[in-house]
Amino acid sequence: MKKILGIMVLGLLLNTSAFSANKNVGTGEVTLSSSTVQHFIKYIKGGYGSKPGTFWITIDGDGPYYWTCGEGSCQSSGRERSACETYYGKECSLFAHRRTVKWQNGINSGHYKKSSIKRKWSDAEIRARLTEMGFLGGNTSSTTTTTPKTSKKVEKKKETKKLVKKYELKGERSIALSWEGYEELIAGTVNFDETDYKGTLNLPLPNNDGTCDGTYSLQKGGKGTWQIACSNNMGAAGTLKWVKDGGVTGTGRDHNDKKVKFTVSKNS
Repeated sequence: MKKILGIMVLGLLLNTSAFSANKNVGTGEVTLSSSTVQHFIKYIKGGYGSKPGTFWITIDGDGPYYWTCGEGSCQSSGRERSACETYYGKECSLFAHRRTVKWQNGINSGHYKKSSIKRKWSDAEIRARLTEMGFLGGNTSSTTTTTPKTSKKVEKKKETKKLVKKYELKGERSIALSWEGYEELIAGTVNFDETDYKGTLNLPLPNNDGTCDGTYSLQKGGKGTWQIACSNNMGAAGTLKWVKDGGVTGTGRDHNDKKVKFTVSKNS
């Protein structure tokens, strides 16, 4: 059974001048999974003041792992590829740098103009471009065929749809976060919509250092990822563990490699 994994944006910064693309660029035929395409669209369109850095995938096209830059200068951590491979336990290669698809498959050459994707495009336009490049099944050309009329009556079989009850949980909980370098515990709120297993974060920093906004993404197995970007040009990212209707704990590091930990209160 194909394992579908998705990861929200991790707020690490990437330096174009320090980025060695050639040795990391993927080559050969690959078909992107539905989950990978969905996360690629989110990566292209950005959000929370972030802009695309690099987008990595497992070489079978099933696992997405991407990095974004905040405003200002970008610096590469040098751990992008190894982080992807550690998370999935598979070989990973670079699929896109910023908004240009670099993966070479015989159709796509990775050329800036021919392989670029614009942020303002709709989801359908992005999928169409990926299809043109050979990363999705089918093609974007339309061929009209005329089917001869026949008097034979074709009886369609009725399909029985299986209804699956989805897990839903919405609301607001308190969060307590410790950040290496701050003596005080940082308190804030988490607004969440666990219908889609994702949500947003909002935290005020002590000493009038500004505020932090971010996102988190949960997976059905009890794990997930989170990231925050702050108004003082700082940010952090990491992993978390959660239990349905229960609390959440997370760990990670900021852009200066300082430890960050947090706890979200249980559902009352």
